[in-house]
Amino acid sequence: MAARRVPVGFRILICVAIFALTFLLVRPSDPATQGQITFWKNLAGLFGERDVEGFVGISLLVICSVVTVIAHPLIVRFIEKRLNK
Repeated sequence: MAARRVPVGFRILICVAIFALTFLLVRPSDPATQGQITFWKNLAGLFGERDVEGFVGISLLVICSVVTVIAHPLIVRFIEKRLNK
């Protein structure tokens, strides 16, 4: 019997869901608390960036992308193991 694979459409859906979930969990709340503002200002200052809002956007893009690239193969492998039991 051939090994069952996760369909490509479902893989894309997994990627989008991981990215969106990570974005919603990591982004600052609106309105941002004083602690969040201080955190992002200090982090932007650490990288020498003056535009804090732009820095937050780029940081979220990078963080969400890295989490998606790491989590996607793990989740797909777990699903394929469950399909092939």
